[in-house]
Amino acid sequence: MVTVQGGHVGQTGGHMVTDRTCQLALPDHLNECWTTRHRAEHIEGIAVELTRIGDEDEWVFHNPAITKAIERKFDAALDAHDEGRSAEAEKLVRAVAVECPNHIDALHHIGLFLGDRGAALDSYVFCQAAVAVGLHAIPAAFRWESDRIPWNRIPNRPFLRAYYTLGIHRVEQGAWHEATAIFTRILAINPNDNQGLRLVLPECWFETNDVPAVVEHCQRYAGDQSPEILYSKALALAVLKRTKEARVAIKEGVAARPLVARELLRSRHAEPERKYPGSITVGGADEAWEYWRNYGKYWRKSKLAMTLLREAVGKAGTSPPRKTW
Repeated sequence: MVTVQGGHVGQTGGHMVTDRTCQLALPDHLNECWTTRHRAEHIEGIAVELTRIGDEDEWVFHNPAITKAIERKFDAALDAHDEGRSAEAEKLVRAVAVECPNHIDALHHIGLFLGDRGAALDSYVFCQAAVAVGLHAIPAAFRWESDRIPWNRIPNRPFLRAYYTLGIHRVEQGAWHEATAIFTRILAINPNDNQGLRLVLPECWFETNDVPAVVEHCQRYAGDQSPEILYSKALALAVLKRTKEARVAIKEGVAARPLVARELLRSRHAEPERKYPGSITVGGADEAWEYWRNYGKYWRKSKLAMTLLREAVGKAGTSPPRKTW
């Protein structure tokens, strides 16, 4: 058990994070990156700092323990992974973590590499460790409600990426309330949302039955044409029985992203081919399918939403897709 002193209030992962401590349990076979000496350094002499930039509300991370030599070793690990040498990449990044146990990016990438080979729990634990290092560095003077840790400051990206991954772990574990807390916190400290959290949060709120939060969130991003904003707002309004507003919102969604409406109305859903693996085409069939995959189940629960959707598709002059058997 590694105990990290810190100043974060809330929950991350399966462990309660209080004002002063974050408890992380490492499986025995992962302890090669956390020797007794390294644990002592991690607890008593953590080097990572978060400092304010002048008189502004922006803060930036700094880890003086990361030397140029360590940076080169970490880059070599990423290069090995990019070139398909996964085992070598993991070995190299573990060596970085041994040499610099508070290296947020190294801890996070060990977790990512473990996840790639199916070790979900071990991946989660290393992700927790990466986030704990960052949370520990946040001083009492930092104001979560108004201060910023912006993505455009490159040293902030390892923490923001690791925190996001921790949220995804909680989604996969069905801990939707904890995931929501993580995602809303990241969005608060990085409101430019370079990670696309605004598109993930509506799903969290549908899962936790906080439908009014979906409406409020989507109204805040009223100019965003993404299906996760346009269609999720319409669905939330329908669930809340705000029929007139839902009808208008659905009409706007159908006009902007007609393929999403057609996908939601299908009885069978085949994943379309993608031009590039992992890519999503704005306004394309793959975007529509992705929205259905994540949000279709919530639409099916609302008879009113589906009725209004069929009505809007018909008025738009596009026939609903035929049922296929």
